Amino acid sequence: MAMMISKFHKLIQSRLLWGAFLVIIVFSFVIWGMVWPSDLKKAEQANAAGSLDGEPVSHGEFRSAYLNTYLARALALGRDVQSTPESDAILRRLSWQRLATLREANRMGLVATDDELRAAIRSNFAETNGGFDPARYQAFLQNFIRPLGFSTPQFEQHLREEIQIQKLGNLIGRQATVTPLEIRRTFDTLLDTFTVEYVFAGPADVEKDVKVSDDDVRKLFDENPAAFTIPEQREVSYAAFPVADYFEADLEISDDDVQDYYELHVADYTTKETDTNGQPREVVADLDDVRDGIVAALRRQAAFEKADAAAAELAYRALPDRDGTVPEFADAAEKAGRKAQKLAPFSRFSVPLEDGGAALAAAAFELAPNSYDRVSSTIPGTDNVYVLYLEKVLEPRVPAFEEVQDQVREVARQKALAAALAAKGQAIQKAAVAGLAAGQSFADAVAGAGVQAQAAEPFTGMSGSTSTNEIVQTLVQAVVSYNQGEVTDPVPHADGLVVAYLKARTPADPATFDSYQSEIASAIRARRGQGLFRDWQAALLAPGRFADFQRTADDQAEGEDAEEETADDAEETL
Repeated sequence: MAMMISKFHKLIQSRLLWGAFLVIIVFSFVIWGMVWPSDLKKAEQANAAGSLDGEPVSHGEFRSAYLNTYLARALALGRDVQSTPESDAILRRLSWQRLATLREANRMGLVATDDELRAAIRSNFAETNGGFDPARYQAFLQNFIRPLGFSTPQFEQHLREEIQIQKLGNLIGRQATVTPLEIRRTFDTLLDTFTVEYVFAGPADVEKDVKVSDDDVRKLFDENPAAFTIPEQREVSYAAFPVADYFEADLEISDDDVQDYYELHVADYTTKETDTNGQPREVVADLDDVRDGIVAALRRQAAFEKADAAAAELAYRALPDRDGTVPEFADAAEKAGRKAQKLAPFSRFSVPLEDGGAALAAAAFELAPNSYDRVSSTIPGTDNVYVLYLEKVLEPRVPAFEEVQDQVREVARQKALAAALAAKGQAIQKAAVAGLAAGQSFADAVAGAGVQAQAAEPFTGMSGSTSTNEIVQTLVQAVVSYNQGEVTDPVPHADGLVVAYLKARTPADPATFDSYQSEIASAIRARRGQGLFRDWQAALLAPGRFADFQRTADDQAEGEDAEEETADDAEETL
């Protein structure tokens, strides 16, 4: 035994032997820990939403682009974006387009400065005298932006991105050219005087004759059940952390913090006034006059941070532990002093919790049914901070007829109503053309079709397009391409249609052409530049440059052509 111990001591004292052991150990760790190039590529793809020009795009970067694209669409429409399979595909494509555009803008060094951001806000929320109206801005944030699930910093970051995109668009749009013939035709369109008579036909003129039977409803469904597909839905549980629970009314706020907040938000406390000489001047509110409001805002900000920290702790504790055990979300929430609550299944663009807004639904659709991706990061609402837990993914499905019978009936009724209205418009136009050819007045010609003619005040293309009268705006679009004495095709207006008769078209004064020429050329160039920019953006997502890992290769190939055709009309379709 003593001899064995002696030999063992000699062995462990041998540097050569330990060196050999070390090489073996290190080599083993290197081999087992090494990520081979092919594995690295697979890992990057698994952790990326897609790739642009060979570079991976993280889920976070894509989600940011997606939310900002969603907000841009909502702002353009003045309402929430309705979810359909078509609009979902378009929105995703536009999100990739936005992401690629911003990458190019950043690569070119195009940024939005603080002054440009302030100027954008001030110009869009100005009083009638041109001065910035903070109350109007706050009302917009409170009544439109926050219900969509976006905070003020998120909205202002969105504006910065829009400024970047606009700068890049202007740069590319400089390549647009305009011909003299285009300028002349536009001059005639804008400055000729149009004298128009018209008739309006609406649903009330045809709905008494529209009948939809049970067989019609069933037939419509059976022709294309997939048209009534219920989109993918998510079933989630959530825990809410009310900001009010963390608010401290007596929290000490230092003078330095007040001063910093005041300086960062000085634009909010700046108004425009007119001095005794009639000249505009900016007036900044004294710090002491707004101190109480700043203190309240900082206390609420501190409460939000505490609520967010508590929510983040729950999100961490809801993850699997070291041995892979997945805790029950309800138990983890209860330990955090919160109750887990289940939401009814909802689609991507639903607003399952008004306080959470669209951001909450978007976050739910970023979750995945595995142990590590079922729990969301913290989601700020208006008055709460949320953590979501994915319970179930409900795949898109074609419903049974009975599930959507009422929806199908309404679609069938609307289709029948639209068909009847279109037929009415054609009948009116035919009667008008025939009557005028026979020497009748427009009013007498259309009377036989059961409608009454009306006369609009004469207008030019320019005055009509800026008119507050909606019927005049429609008439401008209807008649500018017609000659005197012609009857237009039926054109949509409100919930009906209009048929117009161009009684007279008086040419513009040729002497005024020179004064409008430069302005018209600039307007055409700007519009054409927008088209060039859209084409350039579409090229950013060419198949060889772009891949969306969230879609299968077949889906991507089939969907790209349709999405590109409809992306230009996204405001209407979304």
